[in-house]
Amino acid sequence: MWSYKRDVKYYETDRMGVIHHSNYLRILEEARMAWLEENLIPYPEIEKMGITVPFTRSEATFISFLRYGDTFRVEVELYKFTGLRMYFRYKVYNDTTGELCHEAITVHYTTTSEDYKPTSVKRSHPQIFEKLSELVSEEGKKE
Repeated sequence: MWSYKRDVKYYETDRMGVIHHSNYLRILEEARMAWLEENLIPYPEIEKMGITVPFTRSEATFISFLRYGDTFRVEVELYKFTGLRMYFRYKVYNDTTGELCHEAITVHYTTTSEDYKPTSVKRSHPQIFEKLSELVSEEGKKE
């Protein structure tokens, strides 16, 4: 499983000293962008190709707290890709204790049009389709 690691920033926390729930989507996006850069190409390069990947849905489970100064890691996997929709799964761990703190799923679609209508990259950008298909987790390939 691919992972992204960093420390909790003070501005991400609330009055109780824990990451505010709204910041988890930002952290997941940060990790997903790093995943794309390392495994495919940087997102700005994807956009230069005329592809955008809008966010459509998320599901999250809050299990434990991360506090200011904690080091955490986000495990990221592309667990399903249809050529049109991308499904990412995330697990956020306190890197010091190993404790699972947050689990999430985000769903995105691909488009090459300016009106954001879903467009399959299988037809428009077959090389991107092939690479993303290769990156789907083993579990996702069985579905």
